[in-house]
Amino acid sequence: MMTKIIYPNQKEIHDKIINILIKKYLSKFGEVYLIGSLANGNFGKYENQEVSDIDIVAIPKKLDEKWIYEGEFHGWHKKYKIGEIEIENTFHPISLMIPLKDNFKDLFKLGKKLNWKVEKIK
Repeated sequence: MMTKIIYPNQKEIHDKIINILIKKYLSKFGEVYLIGSLANGNFGKYENQEVSDIDIVAIPKKLDEKWIYEGEFHGWHKKYKIGEIEIENTFHPISLMIPLKDNFKDLFKLGKKLNWKVEKIK
């Protein structure tokens, strides 16, 4: 198992990423939720150069042709890579999860079941 190196300044990194998301990416969405390691406070990178991604759940007003489709996952969302944000000289991909049923019910149900932190950012 790879050792994860958690960035020590989680709050500062969280706030920086949220500000970048709001300025550069979130105009294409209505509601937007943050999940995963950034929401949970264990955002970082691994010894093998893998990195934490920035997981957002949203329904876009329309798909952007620059987004890279990565497939359908876990029976509840489609995933796209929509960009990346540099933190401490490391680029972290932004993963957009679009709920398959065009609502957030499955996210909230799964979040409750798996004890995820789901943070509304827009």
